[in-house]
Amino acid sequence: MRHPVVDIGVCNMCGGCIEVCPEVFRVNESTGFVEVLDQENYWFGDVDEAIKNCPLDCINWEE
Repeated sequence: MRHPVVDIGVCNMCGGCIEVCPEVFRVNESTGFVEVLDQENYWFGDVDEAIKNCPLDCINWEE
C-alpha cells in the first residue's frame, strides 16, 4: 500500500499540507514537525493536492 511521507529535513512548516489535507497531516506537538497520520487507506486526490502545493517538494508517496 502506498502512503505519504514528509521529508522533515526539507519541510519549512508552511502548513499547506495540513490546510489541504488535515485528515492525513498534522503537527506533532512533541517534535514540532509535520507528521503523517496512520490510516488504512489514504485519499489519493487530497494527498496529491498537498504534494502539488508543497513549495519545497518534501511530500512523496512511498510503497
